[in-house]
Amino acid sequence: QTAFVPASSSSSSQPSGAFAYVASAAAENREATTSTTTTTTASLSAATLSSEVEIEADGVAAPSDAEEGIRTPEEIKAAIEELSEKKGGPLRVLFLSADTGGGHRASAESLAASFLKHYPGTEYELLDVWSPTGIFPYRTLVPAYKHMSAHPAQWRIFYHLSNNLAYELCYDFHSRLTCEKQTRKRIEAFRPDVVVSVHPTMNNVPMVSTRKISKKLGKKIPFFTVVTDFGSAHTTWFQRGVDRVYVPSERLWKLAKKRGRLPDSKLVMSGLPIRHDFAVQAEMLGDRTSQSGSEYQRSVREGLGVDPDRRMVLVLGGG
Repeated sequence: QTAFVPASSSSSSQPSGAFAYVASAAAENREATTSTTTTTTASLSAATLSSEVEIEADGVAAPSDAEEGIRTPEEIKAAIEELSEKKGGPLRVLFLSADTGGGHRASAESLAASFLKHYPGTEYELLDVWSPTGIFPYRTLVPAYKHMSAHPAQWRIFYHLSNNLAYELCYDFHSRLTCEKQTRKRIEAFRPDVVVSVHPTMNNVPMVSTRKISKKLGKKIPFFTVVTDFGSAHTTWFQRGVDRVYVPSERLWKLAKKRGRLPDSKLVMSGLPIRHDFAVQAEMLGDRTSQSGSEYQRSVREGLGVDPDRRMVLVLGGG
């Protein structure tokens, strides 16, 4: 099994699986709450995961392939085609993140690009809710991250000391008490149709603020969390009050159940959002083991000035 959306399911005109989930839920909500839109996107069945499981590990149940924990390429492709055919008006999408590593921003930009492509006229903004508050320690989020990134031992100590329920409860209480009103004001100023957090520190307070804005306006504004960590994740990623949490892997599914105590109905295993360019290359490559796939790989190497007859190992790194 693979937690990534299979590359073969994407084409040059299709977004990644994570976008299909988020966009369909956002568009459906707009249909239900706004009379001026014509969006009638059909519900994607995987948006509500079955509670039936077949795998047990670390005392936490993981979704089975048969019960839609992971959908087949054909199912994903059909869902995206239906979404594209029934799209409605543009959406206002607010992403919550900060410059604490490139992965969070990259995921937001990937999702935003798909919104723009499939919902022309969509407007989006990437909002850091903490830095402008002027309140310690939240205003130091970005510089503190840069400092600890340069001092791995400090980062390791802070991460493990804070990765527990006691810290999470204290953090949620204090940040809500000191920053919620400012956060609500910034979110409301954008007038979002949907709020998407791609950062572990921006789930509880922004979610509370979004709920208050929804109540004030008499309009449901869904709040989604797209987890951008693949192998492990901090406890602050998982909040029970959000509408959905999109996780990239089976391991993260288990962590969400264990740490966040999230019900199956709020969990979706969607893979990581990827840039559209990767989907284009995957479509051109096709089956990498076929003759056409081998010829395409050879042409790419030649285009890069690399000897196509030499064996190669590609080494990637990230934070």
